[in-house]
Amino acid sequence: MNEHLIIGLQGLQLTEQERVWLKEKPPLGVILFARNIESPEQAKALLDDVRDCTGVKTWAAIDEEGGRVNRLPWAPFNNRRHAAEYESIYKMDEQAGVDAVYEDSLIVGRALAELGFTHNCAPDLDLFHPEGHGIIGKRAYSSDIDVVVALGAACMRGLHDAGIEAVGKHFPGHGRANADSHVAVPEVDAALPILLEESETFRRLIKEGLKHVMTAHVIYTAVNRDVGTLSPFWIHHVLRERIGFFGQVWSDDLCMKGVGDDVVQAANAALEVGCDVLLVCEPEGVAEVYRSLEG
Repeated sequence: MNEHLIIGLQGLQLTEQERVWLKEKPPLGVILFARNIESPEQAKALLDDVRDCTGVKTWAAIDEEGGRVNRLPWAPFNNRRHAAEYESIYKMDEQAGVDAVYEDSLIVGRALAELGFTHNCAPDLDLFHPEGHGIIGKRAYSSDIDVVVALGAACMRGLHDAGIEAVGKHFPGHGRANADSHVAVPEVDAALPILLEESETFRRLIKEGLKHVMTAHVIYTAVNRDVGTLSPFWIHHVLRERIGFFGQVWSDDLCMKGVGDDVVQAANAALEVGCDVLLVCEPEGVAEVYRSLEG
C-alpha cells in the first residue's frame, strides 16, 4: 500500500520515525500543511530531506487554492483572490478573467516548483450552491458550469505551464453537500441526472488534460449510501467508464470524518474501489497506516 500513499508530516523537520518510514517503506509522496512551513529555505530543506531518505523524486503536494486555502504565508501565495472573485472579472470580460486566473496560477506554480513541490490540489471544480455548507463557498469559481470550466482550465494550464500537476477536486461535486466532510459525513439529495450534469466540470477538464482528480467524501443518496471516495459507482462506472478518465484518482484525506473513524479500513476500501492515490494527512493516521503495514 505504501506506494499509493501521500502522507502528512508532523512538523518543520522530519522525525526519526518518519525517516525510518521514508527509507524502509517510501510513500508515493508527502503533503505539506501550515504546521510544516516556516520559511522558503526551511520548506525546501524539508522536501530535500524527504527525497534524500527515499532516494527518488518523491511527489510533494500542497493545497494552495488561493483565498482562505493557503499554507505558505509569503508572496506570491498569501493575499490571493478567492476563486469566486474571478467570476466578476470574467463576467465583465471573459478573456480578462481567464488571463487573470492563468497568470496567478503560473506565478504560484513557478514558486511552488522552485521550492520542490510537484502537485497542487487545485483547481476546485465544485459548483457553488448557496444552500450548500460553507466549506466550499468562495472556493468555487461559480454556480455556472461553463464559468467553472473556463476558469478551472485556466488554473490548470497555468500550473501545468509552471511544471506543477493540477489536482481537480472534489469529484463528482461537493457544492451541494450539507456538511463539512472534515468533521461529519455530508449528504447530497439531488437526482442522479443533476449530479451527472454537474460532474461535467471534471469531464471537460479531463478532456483538456487534467491528469489528477480528487474524490469527495460525500454520500449521494440518489445512488446508494456509499461515500463518493469509496463508491464503485462514482469511481469506476462514472469516472473511469463514462467519462473515460485514465489518470490518477486521489482520495481526499482519509483522516477526515467523512470516511469514518478507521483510517486503515478507509485506505483499504479506497484502494479496492480504484483510488490510485491515498491521502493520509494527519500524523496519527499516518502512524496507524504504517503500523498496519508492519503486520
